[in-house]
Amino acid sequence: MSNKYEKTVKAVMYVVLGMFALMALYPLFFVLVTSLKSPAEYVNNKLLMPQTPTFRNFYHVWVKGNMLRYFLNSCLLIPTGLVVYLFVCITAGFAFGRLRFPYRFPLFLSVLFLMIFPQMLLSIQIFQICRKLHLVNTYLGLILVWVAYFGPFGTYIMTTYYATVPMEILESARLDGTGVYRMLYYIMVPIAKPMIIIIVVIGTQSMWNELPFSLLLLQTEHLRTITQGLGMLKGQYGLDDTTLSASILSASLVPLLLFIFFQRQITMGSYSGAVKG
Repeated sequence: MSNKYEKTVKAVMYVVLGMFALMALYPLFFVLVTSLKSPAEYVNNKLLMPQTPTFRNFYHVWVKGNMLRYFLNSCLLIPTGLVVYLFVCITAGFAFGRLRFPYRFPLFLSVLFLMIFPQMLLSIQIFQICRKLHLVNTYLGLILVWVAYFGPFGTYIMTTYYATVPMEILESARLDGTGVYRMLYYIMVPIAKPMIIIIVVIGTQSMWNELPFSLLLLQTEHLRTITQGLGMLKGQYGLDDTTLSASILSASLVPLLLFIFFQRQITMGSYSGAVKG
């Protein structure tokens, strides 16, 4: 009786999970199918597979829409921003999680406090500061803003993870004469590798999809990121649904590949953090 009940429960769970999977994947499938249709075919056939697939929409987006330039800008800008982002999150997380210094807890609370402000609320103040520092229309200004805005969440993740590392490991390292910096990069960083992968994925997706700060700080066309270029492409040319689908799919390429290749590490990191917490 119990075996029959367990099989029934599993069957219901699989059906429910399958329905949620279809609901999550259908928008992506619809965008892919639409991007392979011509505007004329899309008018008469919106839901079914394309009868004559075409890559004209992708050619229009990447070549005529200058999306290739925006894509290369993002691929150049985001790795540089990630280096600064990781340095801040790892070092600050280690300091808050395992070092003892005056006002440590109030400072950590102030970092968490920064996470509650939406981008639009901070946009005007950030633009004024960057203009006074001559950081408008520079990648350096945008990188610093990204790190300041997205860094608190990564710092919080690393702090909570480092706080679970046994103090005996650090005490043993201190007895062997290991300094703070060597302790961080030779002991704590390898231990926290699963969480570092998670904040890399989160940071990459956050920077790749970010728009308000990019619109404010990068006002020159040749400096635009891919998300900014996507918004400008829609506003300037009034794209039809087929070309718009191709542009959305192109802009989503990196986040999708990132999740596909690192989904195992993300799952392992989340499980590790849950067990340690």
